Amino acid sequence: MEATKKLPVVREDLYRFRFVSEVSLSPDGTKAVYAVNRADQEKNGYASSVWLADLKTGENRLLAERGNAKNPVWLDDSTVLFKAERPEAAKQASETTYFAIPVCGGEAQLYMTVPEKTGKAVRVKDGLWLLQATADDFKEQEALKTKDGEEEITAVRGVDYEVYEELPFWFNGKGFRSRKREALYLFSKESGELKCITPEFLDVTAFDVSADGGAVAFCGPCYDSIKPVPDALYCYRIENGQTKRITDGADRQTGHVCFMGNDRIFYTATPFGRMGRNPRFYVHDLGTGETKELPFCDADIGNGVGSDAKYGANRVLAYCEGDGLLYMVQTAWGDSHLMTLDCSGSAGLPVKKTALAGAVAGFDIKYPQGADKPVIVLNAMRGTHLSELYLLDPATGEERKLTAHNDEYLETHEISEPESFRYAGKNGYEMEGYVMKPADYVPGTKYPAVFEIHGGPKGVDGTVFFHEFQCLASAGYFVFYGNPRGSDGRGEEYADITESFGKNDVADLMELCDETLKRFPDIDGTRIGICGGSYGGFMCNWLVGHTNRFAAAVSQRSISNYLTKCLYTDIGYYANKLQMGAYPWEDFDKVWSMSPLSGMNSARTPILFLQSDEDYRCYMGDAIQMFSAVKRLGTDTRMILFHGENHELSRSGKPQNRMTRLDELMKWFEKYLK
Repeated sequence: MEATKKLPVVREDLYRFRFVSEVSLSPDGTKAVYAVNRADQEKNGYASSVWLADLKTGENRLLAERGNAKNPVWLDDSTVLFKAERPEAAKQASETTYFAIPVCGGEAQLYMTVPEKTGKAVRVKDGLWLLQATADDFKEQEALKTKDGEEEITAVRGVDYEVYEELPFWFNGKGFRSRKREALYLFSKESGELKCITPEFLDVTAFDVSADGGAVAFCGPCYDSIKPVPDALYCYRIENGQTKRITDGADRQTGHVCFMGNDRIFYTATPFGRMGRNPRFYVHDLGTGETKELPFCDADIGNGVGSDAKYGANRVLAYCEGDGLLYMVQTAWGDSHLMTLDCSGSAGLPVKKTALAGAVAGFDIKYPQGADKPVIVLNAMRGTHLSELYLLDPATGEERKLTAHNDEYLETHEISEPESFRYAGKNGYEMEGYVMKPADYVPGTKYPAVFEIHGGPKGVDGTVFFHEFQCLASAGYFVFYGNPRGSDGRGEEYADITESFGKNDVADLMELCDETLKRFPDIDGTRIGICGGSYGGFMCNWLVGHTNRFAAAVSQRSISNYLTKCLYTDIGYYANKLQMGAYPWEDFDKVWSMSPLSGMNSARTPILFLQSDEDYRCYMGDAIQMFSAVKRLGTDTRMILFHGENHELSRSGKPQNRMTRLDELMKWFEKYLK
């Protein structure tokens, strides 16, 4: 009997994906709660729900869905707390409601209402919670009042005008930020009191609570004019309300903070000065006041593997009291793994605990009393699967799949499996490339191809499911990509392309293109398109001005002019000097030489620009400048500007805008490559 032909991957499949995130284990380690997110076509947004997985029986069931239930945490072994919206509270813009639900059955009940917009609640002790919210120095909306005869005319801040007093004056995904800071609050469920515990003008970037709930460690820069890159680490004692600064914040940026029990704090700090640096690891003893630097592992913490098919937050660092080890996610080559680190006197380098290719997005860990090993649940993308939960055996590295939210979709659709290959690069490094064959591939037939270039530049691409790539493969294209110098996962020397943008990275990409064509001769070398976003958009802009090798380009959230980017983006005021080695007024020629606009005289490649008007990381001004220059040359170009979207359009933008983005991208390549 002939097998049923599988369906192609198309843009509308976004509505069928289920994005798993926020896994949290029960205190006894027998159950896990997690959030499931999906694109909501009717509301043109995202809906979330809270689910329960029984690790013993394998049962998965829905716990809560109304009001976009999310951010689940355990109150005890039988009760889960989560955040959700109440219909009657829709008009209360500065209110957050949390509900409690028994996992053995029963309705969710209102647990507490917080008079601020907050995120995930972190339990300190019974009835006392730690929350993060935005503190605004303008306690009430400031108004500019003028007299027009007898009538008073009022303009309202945030509605009619904005105030620019600081750098950055806006931030991607957060909007205008003048006098606004991320702050920490203690909330008493009994009294309803909300108390800010972080210093005025300190912008919290990471925090953790001690095991006994007696202290809070947090880090971030404190400023009232220009936000510095170096910051400091602090510890707040809940019993007496006193705050102690642990680091001086002179020349390093703190990244991650994690309590090891009650008296030790693990933290990371990255030296300031060049792009691509990896953090150094430290342990601070609160009792003795001593700080120990651990051996340099030349890797960051977190999942750096790119994908447009993930959504939601995940834990990437935790301390396990039972075995005395730190658990963390780290990226290596095109994969991310769960690692352990022994921070004792014999501290060494992290040890890999997962063996499979793909990406560990997050995890949770518990070491139940009387157990001989910890219980670990991963949120991971394995093979070409979307995110699901896996139970990891820490002794053997074996993984047991716990959820199947995307199985039916994957079983019925034609998924292209990325093939990887390695070669000796002219740069002296061993290099890696990935190729996806078109659907219904027939050997000996010539096909067009799309060369995808990731963002960052300190990002990576690997074998995980990527919706855009799969759509292209289903439409009859080869898709190939790799991780040139500047990418993550290979150490900070490999990632450092300071003052060489458009040089070392371009050499690696061109060599990858040659190597791919040599290994896959069915790619038609005259019909190759290039595509990328952020740094990948920069590279598309650069290549169209320096080579006519490619038949078409799609440049997304791009960079074209470093002379201006440093003056109107959220990180440009400091990051551009790290990348270029100078501000424009210090060395105009150097900065201009690394700007794609400098090569526009030779731009003959048809190019499509996909841009968001609230992208403050790569502002629309750069795409507009590039579009205008290409248009003046008579080269075919088109620009789609999405209103109300930011740098994350392709990953978390409004679903209808994501559909339009993919549609425009596919039509552009169809026009020029087919």
